[in-house]
Amino acid sequence: MYTGPQLAQLLENQHQRRANSDLFKQGNFTLYWRTKVGSFPHPDVETIVSAGEPCGAWCPTEGRPEDRRTVGDNLDLMSELPLNGYIPASSIRGVVRAWAIKRPSIRSQMLELLGYQKGNVIQAGKIEFLDAWPVEPTKLVLDIVNPQQEFQVYHQGQGTPLSLYTLGNGEDGVEVTVAIRGISGKATRQDVETVWEWVQQALGVYGVGSRTSVGYGCIKAPNGFQPSPELRQAENGYTSKTFEFTLYTQGCAGPDREQQEFRPSHWRGWLRSWVLRFLLGVMSKENAEKTLWELMGTLEPKTHKGCVRISMTPRETWGERSTNLPYFYVWQGKLQVTAPSKILNTIILPIMKFAVSVGGVGRGWRRPLHIFHMDNRRAFSRGSLLIVKHHVRNQEGQWQIKLFGLPLNPESWTSAYERWLTDVRSQWADRINIDANRLLAAEVFSPKTCAIYAVPGPDANPIDENDFEWLEPNAIQTRGEGMHLIYEQTPPYDYKRNPDVGGNAANGDPHCSWVSIKRVNIRNRQENTECQEIVCLFMGGKTPQSNHIRCHFLQDLDEITGAVRLFGVQP
Repeated sequence: MYTGPQLAQLLENQHQRRANSDLFKQGNFTLYWRTKVGSFPHPDVETIVSAGEPCGAWCPTEGRPEDRRTVGDNLDLMSELPLNGYIPASSIRGVVRAWAIKRPSIRSQMLELLGYQKGNVIQAGKIEFLDAWPVEPTKLVLDIVNPQQEFQVYHQGQGTPLSLYTLGNGEDGVEVTVAIRGISGKATRQDVETVWEWVQQALGVYGVGSRTSVGYGCIKAPNGFQPSPELRQAENGYTSKTFEFTLYTQGCAGPDREQQEFRPSHWRGWLRSWVLRFLLGVMSKENAEKTLWELMGTLEPKTHKGCVRISMTPRETWGERSTNLPYFYVWQGKLQVTAPSKILNTIILPIMKFAVSVGGVGRGWRRPLHIFHMDNRRAFSRGSLLIVKHHVRNQEGQWQIKLFGLPLNPESWTSAYERWLTDVRSQWADRINIDANRLLAAEVFSPKTCAIYAVPGPDANPIDENDFEWLEPNAIQTRGEGMHLIYEQTPPYDYKRNPDVGGNAANGDPHCSWVSIKRVNIRNRQENTECQEIVCLFMGGKTPQSNHIRCHFLQDLDEITGAVRLFGVQP
């Protein structure tokens, strides 16, 4: 028997019998994605029961839930816990307090209504919060944290995925009943109305639970909620930018590799890695990582909350499979990035503009979506195609949707980077050291440490972006000159599966590619192809004049007929 939501119902009935129903408010909120509340990477029974109602039994033969296992073992033995999860009242109250305290116009009112502690003095509030239970019983399910920074940027060993348990499975929305009530004799009807509006606004802005800056806990208020203009104001100079995205990809996954799942953490890891690449180009490694922690947050060596938040909202097309083989998958949604206005507009958005211009996001982001034949000749989809759009005003002041990215001319790339560098100098003047990592064996983004070229091909877009199908079944014809070069393995062009150039995911010892390639639907007039590929080569501490294989790749890239160097070093 599921009893979770019954307390709220009983209290509502009680208020009605006592003729003070105006002191009780409740509504059904929709949790769009997972939320992490009251559970930890390897929870013990006592810890996790505080955020769940037992609805089964632990099997002794499977060990205790806190036993440290691999994600694969947890998926086999304990993909879900015998606990129906909920959102603790203290978590909701904490979100509302954190939101309200950043709005000076309501701060004193918040302290009066929600209470406070000053030294040894505790002032009780007038409003009580209730635990928010799902409308339908919802077990806590396995989730994964997969650190990628060391592997993706520094080309060190791949991180070990960690398990945790969350409310929500990452696919289906979860309706939860959120409720508050005023203490009779202390709170008024208007007090309850005021706090209820705060609850709806705060949860919508911040989400609920931990890891909200990564996109966890994204929640929507009941339909029809309209916040007051005052409450919608940006907090302490923060602002948000919303993008519309479509991702065509070989597939993305969470804890279960066989189940397709595109996650907010894919965006977070993507942005975090690109911010680090840019900072390494202008600061020492120590200062670059320090600045990254300030912007994006960190858990080690000491927990620090960053100032950049990400949230993702799915649209109707979510994880759809292509209509023909080899299968690829399509996700469409909205991405919102929130940060202090100056940081967002001068630091984060320019980096994002470069990042979406040279690659995708999630699994296979370093290659354009193409057909690849395994050694057994079976065909598979590999790579990704990321299309990002945003709303901008035209000369008449009207809003229109445009592609987000950089045009294919060197002047635009150079001027965009120089503007970004000027703003970084203004923000962190004492940390700038341009050549500190020129010889660092890492992916460092700067005019002296990488090269970006536009090269022709393929002849036409190999996929139908509207009907989600392959138009070109010939694997060779799905690739442009950049992909032909990276797949070359005839001596002396030994680039395919080479850890020092194209990377190698086989044989249990994966190496990340030093090259990212993106296909764009822009005509190359010289070679008369409908598409081009944007090739980004990270030199990884090697100078263009050395005899390293990446330098040979740079030379071959530069010699492609119809190639245009957009940014960075040249042979």
